[in-house]
This record gives sequence, C-alpha cells and structure tokens, in this order.
Amino acid sequence: MKKFRQILEKPWAAMTLALCSAVLLYMILSNLTAVGNGLKAVWNLISPVITGIIIAYLMNPLSDFFEFRVFSKVKKKESAHTLAVICTVICLILIIAILLTALIPSLVQSVSNLISNREVYIGKAKGLIDKAEAFFAKRNIKVDTSKILSLTDISSAKITDYLKNNIKPIASAIGDVGASVSNFLVGVLFGVCFLVAETPLKSGLAKARAMFLPKDRLERHNELWKSFNTVFMRYLSCTLLDALIIAAGVFIFLLIMRMPYAALIAVLVGFTNIIPTFGPMIGGALGMFFLVLDKPLNALWFFIFICVWQAIDGMIIKPKLFSGSLGIPAVWTLVLIILGGKVAGILGIVLSIPFAAMFVIFYRESIRPRIEKRIARINGAEESAPEETAGTEEENGEEGE
Repeated sequence: MKKFRQILEKPWAAMTLALCSAVLLYMILSNLTAVGNGLKAVWNLISPVITGIIIAYLMNPLSDFFEFRVFSKVKKKESAHTLAVICTVICLILIIAILLTALIPSLVQSVSNLISNREVYIGKAKGLIDKAEAFFAKRNIKVDTSKILSLTDISSAKITDYLKNNIKPIASAIGDVGASVSNFLVGVLFGVCFLVAETPLKSGLAKARAMFLPKDRLERHNELWKSFNTVFMRYLSCTLLDALIIAAGVFIFLLIMRMPYAALIAVLVGFTNIIPTFGPMIGGALGMFFLVLDKPLNALWFFIFICVWQAIDGMIIKPKLFSGSLGIPAVWTLVLIILGGKVAGILGIVLSIPFAAMFVIFYRESIRPRIEKRIARINGAEESAPEETAGTEEENGEEGE
C-alpha cells in the first residue's frame, strides 16, 4: 500500500491515471450495448448469490432464536446450529405452504367466477355507462362514451386474436417469470448454505476486514454496522408484525360478515401493508375489487371497515410497535418513499425508510463528528491568529522603547 501511494505521488502518475480513465470512458460510451449486455450477464450470474445472502440475513434472527433459546442445552455448538437451521427451513416451508394454500384456491375461484360471469359484469358496466350518459345529456353536457363502451366489448374472439398476435411477447414474459422463479429457488438454496456456514463465513470476513482496517477504525465500523443491523431488524420485525395484525383483523371481519375470499383478501391486505403510505390504499382497493364482483354492498362494508382499521393501525398499533420514529423527520418520509419507488420500484419503497434511518445514523456517528472537528480546528486557528498578532505588536513596542 505504501509503495502504491508513493507511485501515485509522482508527477506522471496523475496524468497517466487521467489518460487511462478517459480511454476507458470512451470505450464504454462507444460500446454501451455490449457493456449493458455484459453487465446483464454478470447480474444474471451473481443474482442468485445476492438473493442467497439476503435470504440468509433475513433468516438469521430466527435461526439464532432456535440455536440460543430452544437448543441452548445442546452441548455441541455445531449440532445446535445445524438443528436451528433445519427448524428455520421447516418454518420457512410451512409459511410458504400456508400462503399458497390460502392464495391459490381463492384466486382460482375468483378468476373462474370472473370468467363465468363476464357477460353479467359487462352488462352491468354498460348499464352504468348509459345512465351516466343520460345524466350528463339532461344537463347539456356532451360526453363521448364510445371508447369506454369499446373497452367493455370483450369477446372470446377478441381475446383469441390478441393471444395469437402477441404470442411471442407472452411467451417471453412467461420465460422471464420462469427464470426469475428458478433464480429465486437457487438463491434460497444458497441462503441455506450460507446459513449453515455462518460461523466460518463471519470469522473469515472479520479476518479480511482486520487486514485492511486499523484497530480503531475497525471498532468504529463494527459499532456502526451493529447500529445498522439493529435499525433494519427492528423496522423489518415491526413491519411484518403490523402486517400480520392487519391481515388477522381483516380475516376475522370477513369471516364474521360471511364474505367470500376471506383468506385471499386478508393475505393481499397484509402483504400490501408492508409498503409504507400507499400500501394500505392498494390493499383496500384490491379487496374491494374482489368483493364488488360478488356483491357491491359487501365492498361498501369492507371499505368502511378498512378505513377504520387502518386509522386504528396508524394512531395506536404502529406507534406502540415502533416506539417512536426511526430518527427521520416526518416531512421527508413521503419524499423518501417516492424517490425509493423511482429508483428500485416496490423494493425501493419498502426499504427507503430503513435505509434513510441508516444514513441518519451514519451521518450522526461518522460525518458530523468530522465536520465538528474541522469547524473547531478552523475556529481555533482564527482565535490563535489575533493573539499572535497582538504578541508581535507588543514585542515591536518594546523594541521601539
């Protein structure tokens, strides 16, 4: 490292580095398509590994619970860790099985009902459009409903023609979905492997970091990463618990009111509730959509309930779970959600708040102390300068005498 720094300090090093950077930038800009394809290929290669790391990180708290609470009396640590990983994987499989059991039958039933009652729904939609057109006509307001009526004119022939004309994009989309599912399954396998090899991986990473960082910086970095982990896990656990409470409330309400698709709507509302700010609105709209197809009055009662339930969640449940804010000003929450959605879609929306909280911690623990030290150094230099000038004036006066 010292030799490399000495080389960089030489006068020709900066010119050479700038010239190489310019050539590299020119080559990248001249071959953007090839570079994009190469990056896409690299991403397809490493995405299962990254997915595995994320899954292992998310499963680690449950694995630690089994290892240090349930199997704490097991003498061999390796055996306890292996049993904890097995129990964690079993819990993950059970959760996925329960979700699929709740979703697939209700979803198939709702789609079949939608197809079988297609003509009834189209007739009702046309009747509403005709009533709206008559209402506006009485008030001499011209409204062109031909385009809306053309949208409701859905026939089997049109659907068949659309499928024939767009068979390649549909097949490509199905292939992309299949590739994504296969990459996710491979990522789950990597996650289990990383979880099994947690101890050697952590020790190897700690040794590698100790090689490149001095002791004081290593300790500061460890404290910083502990703070990041605490904030993220706290946010994630509270968000999942809140979504589970919301889903349970919706499920109980739908069962009491004897409304259809109770499991499907409860899972959808709970899942969308993970998305901050906009998630509850999306979940409520999806629930109303499924209920209005069966009976419009059910959708009205569900709308009233979901508004009251989300208000209780926002004013009582969430403040109790999160025990205050994550250190982010309330004004910036909506801005962060919008920016996160623009950058990374739904994942960016979900992770925008915890990542912003991590940045606040990083600023408070790392950036702000440096700024304060620099300001103190500048102020100290400014205060010492007048004293030195005053001392020189006194010396000059004594010499004159």
